[in-house]
Amino acid sequence: MRRYWLISLAIGGGAAALMLASALAGGFEPIVARLSALFESRGWSSDGGWIRWRWVEILALLTASLAMAFAVVGITRPGRKVVAAISGLLVLLVLSPTFALYGILFDPSGPVLGALLSAAGAFVYSRTTAGKRKWLLEEAIGARVSGRLFNELLESPLEPGFDGARRQVTTLVCCHFPPDPDQTENAASDTLTMGSLFLRTVSTFLLARGGYLEEAGPERVRVSFGMLRDSPDHAEQACRAALDLKIRLRGLSQEFESRWFQPLRCGVGLETGEMTVGLCGTPGQFFFAGFGGGEDFAGRLACANRRFGSDLLIGPGAYRKVRDLFEVRPVEMVYDPVACVLHEIFQLLALRDQFSVEDRMRRDQFWQGVIFLREKREEEALEAFSRARLPGLEDGPLDYFTTKAQEGSVKPGSRPQRLVRELTGEGHARLIEKF
Repeated sequence: MRRYWLISLAIGGGAAALMLASALAGGFEPIVARLSALFESRGWSSDGGWIRWRWVEILALLTASLAMAFAVVGITRPGRKVVAAISGLLVLLVLSPTFALYGILFDPSGPVLGALLSAAGAFVYSRTTAGKRKWLLEEAIGARVSGRLFNELLESPLEPGFDGARRQVTTLVCCHFPPDPDQTENAASDTLTMGSLFLRTVSTFLLARGGYLEEAGPERVRVSFGMLRDSPDHAEQACRAALDLKIRLRGLSQEFESRWFQPLRCGVGLETGEMTVGLCGTPGQFFFAGFGGGEDFAGRLACANRRFGSDLLIGPGAYRKVRDLFEVRPVEMVYDPVACVLHEIFQLLALRDQFSVEDRMRRDQFWQGVIFLREKREEEALEAFSRARLPGLEDGPLDYFTTKAQEGSVKPGSRPQRLVRELTGEGHARLIEKF
């Protein structure tokens, strides 16, 4: 708001200085004489013994000019600007007869004319490009950002790109996986309350971390980092916010368990890509939106957490941006037939400087186990996964890949099955189950 304070000070100060010079030069004395005669004719002062407080008139002049300028400049709706200006003028016009009832002669000319001049200057400024910025931001962005970020955009010398711009943006999608209605006894009101808690918790937290709220619902919240202005560290901001969001969701899950006896299940997906951003819609119903980027892939990653038992997955674009700052482990490889590109997706674990040596060793064993599993070396993969497990700690992705390795190890072509065939079918041994 510093910009509007300075503009209001310039408009209101200029109007007040002009009116103050006129008042000190005696330009309003004829009006004062007429007011005195009018009030005396009403019987408010029969002997003409008026008290005149010039310092009150000067103070009212300065206050009215500055307040009118700030009100008209700060209010975005034209109709509300007019209402504010008329209300202020009516208050100033009432001051003189009110003071006259107590024997005080108050000259309203300076304050009224100063307020009128300030309102006119503020209306002219509000028609300029700079004067329209707050109105545009409220209409196009409004409550989709935090109050702190809104003020930063308002004070920035550059506008967010209303006419269109291309930016590297990191999209974060958080999906809520509600329980199947056929498998639970929750009332409809409880299900809605759970969705509302998820929506409020996630959206409020991510707005406070500097995200732009693009989509919000009881099952899905989508925010973007780097969409409103060029930011070289948008991917890092998104990853830090996602890791902190995991902690916040654990607390929310405990609340779910205490109230409905079931945990909160959700997944977070992150991806970075180039996005075209700008104003969309019709006049009076427009909003700031983006096209392209990693929005679709981030949503797929968020849903994929349900399959892998993970909580936070990032795509290749985001990984390339943050691989020197965060620790990850591989989850899956996906092929894009349109771009003819093979992508690796990762689980985001922690900041690199918060990752211990033991955590890194277990992560490396997990990584080695995934490589063995992709090479169809299931026994070696199981050994690596067993070394990667931390006793007493649930690990969804590790359980998922361990199950896949166990399923692969009992296939006809696996080593255990070959031994059974060689020793019992081709040899002379008998299976212990048949002994």
